[in-house]
Amino acid sequence: MHPSAAALDTANLSALSDRQQAWFTTGRGPVFVRRYTRESDFVRAAVRSGNRRDRAALLTLHPEAYPLAPAWLAAIAETAPETADHRHPSAAMSSVRLLARMTPDHRNGIPRQLDGSVGWSMPGASARVWPDGRIELRSTTGAELAGRLEGSEWDQWKVAAVADAGLRLLCAPEARHLTRTGQPSGWHRPFDRSDSAGLGRERKGGQVYDGSTVASCSCGWRVTAESQLGARALAEQHRREATSGEPM
Repeated sequence: MHPSAAALDTANLSALSDRQQAWFTTGRGPVFVRRYTRESDFVRAAVRSGNRRDRAALLTLHPEAYPLAPAWLAAIAETAPETADHRHPSAAMSSVRLLARMTPDHRNGIPRQLDGSVGWSMPGASARVWPDGRIELRSTTGAELAGRLEGSEWDQWKVAAVADAGLRLLCAPEARHLTRTGQPSGWHRPFDRSDSAGLGRERKGGQVYDGSTVASCSCGWRVTAESQLGARALAEQHRREATSGEPM
């Protein structure tokens, strides 16, 4: 890496001159960028894997995405696998949407295209990922974060984390706190689950009812309540508190 490399979080990609190349540092690995001519104005960025040698992702960014690029590239560097072998990723793309936090709901299933890609939308932004590592994130304002995640070590959890990071930058403000309330833990035999609190228990054929329910948010907030109604109330409270200081 070049000794004069600057921190990526302070990078101004629009300040790069035509065909200028630059190295930037992140909390984990380096990122290399090159600005192309104004006739075809875009920046190509290469993110290294954890071992700092292999290229783990190659991204193409256009001017409208320049302000968002440093945060997204840093998130990719943080998520990148330790090594990258440049083979197609072995991740099951059908699982990416299930693992992503930045998506409203999973009850409608996971539509897949004939090319194997999986996509979903949320307020202000949409995502699509392909089995060969391609990823495209678009906002309704026209900004796009796109590229290819390289190597077979990109599993579905890492791909989902990259999609989450980009969608959080592109989405509408109200979508940054999408809350979900799960289902109660339900009936089970008392000795089958050592972690059960047995709250709201009732007897049914030797089983115990556990009403504890998880509420979660796209920002990472997560809590377990004694009942589904309690989880819904906590989710609503979190959403109110989290958005009270955000500009609408």
